[in-house]
Amino acid sequence: MLNLDIIIHNAKFGGGVSALTDKQKTDIFFMVTKRCRQETKDRVWRRLELPLSLWKSYGIYHRMTLDDKGAEYVCGQSWPDEMRTLRNCIIGN
Repeated sequence: MLNLDIIIHNAKFGGGVSALTDKQKTDIFFMVTKRCRQETKDRVWRRLELPLSLWKSYGIYHRMTLDDKGAEYVCGQSWPDEMRTLRNCIIGN
């Protein structure tokens, strides 16, 4: 199990996995877009389709773990606030 930040780093510099699996994309999508407008959902999905080598690295990505089963997030304080921050990092706000 690796965190999203390490996977992005490996995609950029180490020749690692270049894209998320369909299961990981779906898990992340439903995790961060709950109660969002369709426009926001579309932006998140388009971003999830991009190669990981194009993603920026954020510290909050250390809390997102990915494996063959999908994606999980370890919340520190407030789930809604952290999902909003994570969503904004993903779409580049």
